[in-house]
Amino acid sequence: MLNTTEIPRAPTQSEIQSALAPSPPSEPQPLEAGHKYERRETPFEAAKAERDSVGVPPYAPFSSEDEWELAEFLVESGLSQNDISKFLKTKLYARCRATAPQDYATVRGRKSLLRTLDKLPGPRASWKVLEITVTGNRRDSRGRLMRQVLHGWVRNPVEVVADLIGNPEFKDNMHYAPVEEYTEDILTEFQKSTGPTERERILSDFMNTDWWLRVQRLVAERWPGATIAPVILCSDKTQLSVLSGDKLVWPVYLTIGNIDKDIRRKPSCRAVVLLGYLPVTKLHCFHEADRPMQGYRLFHFAMRQMLMPLVDAGKTGVMMTCADGYMRHVFPILAAYIADFPEQCLVCCTKENRCPTCLIERERRGELVNSCYRDPEATLAALRDPEPEQRSQEGLRDVPEPFWADLPYANIFNCIVPDLLHQLHKGVFMSHLVQWIAKGHEDELDARFARVPPYPGLRVFSQGITGISQWTGNEFRQMERIFVGIIDGLHADSRVVAAARAMLDFIYLAHYPSHTPSTLQQMRDALERFHANKDVFRDLNLREHFNIPKLHWLIHYISSIIDFGSCDGLSTEVPERLHIDFAKSAYRASNRKDYVKQMVTWLTRREKVHWFRMFLRWCKETRQDAAGVGDDDNNDDDNDNDNDGDDDEEDSKVADSESHSTRWDYVVLGADAHSLDSSLVDHDVEADETISPFWHLQSSEEDAQISTYATETLEGSADIGGTGGRDDWAELTQPESDMLIGPYQISRKPSLGTFSGDAIVHALGVVDFAPALAAFLAHDSLPGQSRLSEHSLLQHSYPVFKQFSRVLPSLRGYASEAFVDRVFARPAISGHPPRYSTVLYVEKPEIAETIGVRGYRVGHVRLIFSLPPALQRLRPHAANPFSHLAYLELYTPFAAKPAQPSGLYKVAKSYRGMKRRAVVVPVDRIFRSCHLLPVCDRAIDRSWSSETVLDECDIMYLNTFSDHHMYLFVE
Repeated sequence: MLNTTEIPRAPTQSEIQSALAPSPPSEPQPLEAGHKYERRETPFEAAKAERDSVGVPPYAPFSSEDEWELAEFLVESGLSQNDISKFLKTKLYARCRATAPQDYATVRGRKSLLRTLDKLPGPRASWKVLEITVTGNRRDSRGRLMRQVLHGWVRNPVEVVADLIGNPEFKDNMHYAPVEEYTEDILTEFQKSTGPTERERILSDFMNTDWWLRVQRLVAERWPGATIAPVILCSDKTQLSVLSGDKLVWPVYLTIGNIDKDIRRKPSCRAVVLLGYLPVTKLHCFHEADRPMQGYRLFHFAMRQMLMPLVDAGKTGVMMTCADGYMRHVFPILAAYIADFPEQCLVCCTKENRCPTCLIERERRGELVNSCYRDPEATLAALRDPEPEQRSQEGLRDVPEPFWADLPYANIFNCIVPDLLHQLHKGVFMSHLVQWIAKGHEDELDARFARVPPYPGLRVFSQGITGISQWTGNEFRQMERIFVGIIDGLHADSRVVAAARAMLDFIYLAHYPSHTPSTLQQMRDALERFHANKDVFRDLNLREHFNIPKLHWLIHYISSIIDFGSCDGLSTEVPERLHIDFAKSAYRASNRKDYVKQMVTWLTRREKVHWFRMFLRWCKETRQDAAGVGDDDNNDDDNDNDNDGDDDEEDSKVADSESHSTRWDYVVLGADAHSLDSSLVDHDVEADETISPFWHLQSSEEDAQISTYATETLEGSADIGGTGGRDDWAELTQPESDMLIGPYQISRKPSLGTFSGDAIVHALGVVDFAPALAAFLAHDSLPGQSRLSEHSLLQHSYPVFKQFSRVLPSLRGYASEAFVDRVFARPAISGHPPRYSTVLYVEKPEIAETIGVRGYRVGHVRLIFSLPPALQRLRPHAANPFSHLAYLELYTPFAAKPAQPSGLYKVAKSYRGMKRRAVVVPVDRIFRSCHLLPVCDRAIDRSWSSETVLDECDIMYLNTFSDHHMYLFVE
């Protein structure tokens, strides 16, 4: 029987409410944890010492570093065994071996390659076969009970934990003790309902949440200085081949909460390890009616056998060498279990018509009610009771010996964590909310999706959504970014939009990488708003009831975040991605016969290659540290990304937030840009040999002055924040400001060329360029300067740029929430459609703040340019080479409050007479790009298209949900 003193209970509702309240200033309570013992060699140090002792280089057993790199490529490339054999038999490889036989002496063919790979060091956790003999209730022809022998492949979980906690690669991302973190100086943006506070607790990952603190105190009562290793498990049966439908595997993954979630989330970091493959087959030895129940029992039996080492290790601990080289007394304890809903019910031994976590009645799952978590000891007693009444009452399956029964300090019902992919994106949003709202309005909804203005990283569903048969998590998220704005007016009852807005608020808040009591309270408020409006779907005959498991489970999100941190660190999206590496790719590398064994062999070699790659990188860094030499690889000219126009891809990386070294090369307007009159344009950009400009004119005297002026000022720009290195990038260092507008990046050369004022008006269509620029210069020029005539401004030539970017700091002060933004002002060139960004710019600096639209205004960028020397010298900061300007067509100012029920701000095109209002502003006044959605009432104009809607629709919504940075800013 379980010892209740060893079970960390789930938080009660009063404790949740207490956690939501602002934390008063207090001294953190000392908690002895993560005690260091003697220093030991890390696995990398031991491997290096072994090589040094026998006098072999680090890359042994390979003959040379080149041979190792070849082997690494062949293993990581995904080539089949036959393709590898063919490559190693080519004349090319034969020539390499003949030219440098000493460098390619080991790998002579595929078999020698595999033998060498098997000699590589690697993780200590080895594989073993788990053989299970099942005696059924069916009888064979001789009257004997039928038996089946099943096989699984498993690893010792304690050894896997030792590999993870002792991996030097994770040294800087490893935690050995819980901490309590608070916001001291940063006032979060969610203080409107709770009032301003100066101290709020931060909840982001295992080390600063409640579960670790509770378990640490329980363990410390007997083992002071213990180090807790929060074990995170995930299981998910997956199909290996579409054509071979009977080929399934059941992988179980393991990681630990000591490693930062940002590392755990990256498959390339290998911080999540395959623990085993469970047996998966039909139990033919049982009658068909008994097979499902026996399948549940088989799962728990196999898991129990695989996790058996965690029982003793969790009770008494194991001495392990950690990533920093110190021994610690480690207690690997099951903390979290990641699974979709059917797997959650399987793990918790509950039926699928009940909540796997709490005891709420199945008829009340559609209500916003607080229910007690299931108690592990009481549940286990009910499971072991031979009478079925209690099991039936609690919705339990007949599994007398669940795998978690003996695991110390483990509360399996508290271990179940939010499932963003299946519960929110695929479940509540797509399977329910979208289906309810779209019913009877499919054509109109498709038309609205097809007419969404383009925006970087946003997919435009040009054919609508009703015809899509195969959905992915990314497509669900793409729909969420525009859903509230495009459904406004679709239904006459405003509660439809109010319910959708509330659910999207909950989804966006649930994705925060860190939480405070304020954000958790907002999640609770959003859920309450949804439940307050959800009856509209019943009133419109779109839904009969709301007894939906995934909808009910949202009430448990807050308590789970308090225990385990933000949902992004425990998302099922990570194991879904791991299926590709650990299941599907491994299966394709087999010959489909006894494939699980071959998959294990294939994975073992891949793990060794990955481990050896980390080891060689560590050896290189160690040598550099000893020599006092840094890594200069980032300064190589080969790192330049020449993309000749490919920079317009919406999902490409704009700029490196650390080095700011990424750049766009200029592109010359292509021959298909027939809308521009070459006689109106002065073009002084040197054309790339591979790109032929459709005009080439003699540079004027002013063009030469522009080139000389730019060169002189850029060469002297180091003292004002220039990069001082790359010739193609300029970086503006903002003056001291209360607003979070960071430096921007822009091409040093005018990426669209140099245009005369007349060309800007007639060829680029910037009709009020001269009066807008004249007004700007009149306000910005030196005192006593007379106003320039519009005619004179049209005679000058202006460098014109197609885009700029900036890295916007987090609005809450967290580095992980920085946002890379791009602003475009590019005509139709080289087959690309025109791209003119809508932006938020600071209209009233005296009232603008870092959160909220007050003091900001929406503008439509039509031109990004800089002034010629003769005009630039009229400005107070004439020597500043980064004084780029933007021509904006204006929208009306924001109202005091957003429109209801959408909660989105509504803006309209601003006119003076029959012409659009326009202004010229410095680029450093542009805060960021923004996305606008058309206000279309009951039906959208079918004559509009995605490319033209910004020009043809007069009234727009500011899309709060375009990205998480915008959501934080507006809300």
